[in-house]
Amino acid sequence: MTGYLVRRLIGAVVVLFMLSFIVFMLVNAVPGNTLTRLLNQSPQGANLTPAQIEQFERDLGLDRPVLERYGNWLWSTVQGDLGESFATRLPVWDEIQDRLPKSIELVILATLISTLLAIPIGVFSAVRQGGIGDYASRVFAILGLAVPNFFLAVLVVTYAAAWGGVSLSTLDPPYIWDGVGDNLAGMIAPSLVLSASLMATVMRMQRSTVLEVVNEDYVRTARAKGLGERVVILRHVLRNSLIPVITIFANQFAFLISGAVIVEFIFRIDGIGALAVRAIRQVDFTLVLGITLVVGFGVVFINILVDLSYAWLDPRIRYS
Repeated sequence: MTGYLVRRLIGAVVVLFMLSFIVFMLVNAVPGNTLTRLLNQSPQGANLTPAQIEQFERDLGLDRPVLERYGNWLWSTVQGDLGESFATRLPVWDEIQDRLPKSIELVILATLISTLLAIPIGVFSAVRQGGIGDYASRVFAILGLAVPNFFLAVLVVTYAAAWGGVSLSTLDPPYIWDGVGDNLAGMIAPSLVLSASLMATVMRMQRSTVLEVVNEDYVRTARAKGLGERVVILRHVLRNSLIPVITIFANQFAFLISGAVIVEFIFRIDGIGALAVRAIRQVDFTLVLGITLVVGFGVVFINILVDLSYAWLDPRIRYS
């Protein structure tokens, strides 16, 4: 197990390095830079002389070669410093830290909703194969996969305002420790929207894996021993059908985070997604890199946890 963990951690470091390098090059390939974007947005930008603009570029280090700037950033990051935002001159980690809790809460709520609803419905759909509940759940799953998150978010915001007189895009929920009720009131709608596609994917996979496992020899043996159907499903079928479902969940986690960017933007949640949109608009590559590194670390960490959970779900799996 220790050797496996070491190899996975080394692989995670390589993945994060490659991710940061690719994102850095893509951001710097965009025409213009942070300074030109800020000057275009400022009325005083047109009054600056070329010499003053060059001086500002030297102060920000934008006059240096791309690889040199990346090397300086990488060295600072290895030492625990993500640098400063070019747009606000604030430490990148401070900007991320202020907005990260809302994004984490949104992703956790969406994950809980999709897991608590999709797995039982998927099991029920498989056990009652061909019934009304099975057809209804399959239709819901297809709709969840077919309707994009951004379109569903716009529909929810529009109909909530038209029918309920509630402007979900201006609720501005506080942090959960500042008020649980007000926080959940503002976060439940975006969480449901974000969980829709993940819920549909998990539901379909859970149904398929239960249909496969329910015909295995050990399940027939459990029934032959006289165990009740509920015990057979919960103890033998469900646990052995979760490995493919968890694998799908790990693969979908990155898409869940990317969907959170759009959902945060539509619902006006001041999370890391809204911060990423602002950083990209301003070509603020230090902030973009900081956000990418934090999100990438989250995705890699979740995948490692999922891989380790296989041994708990199936004792036959061993890591060496």
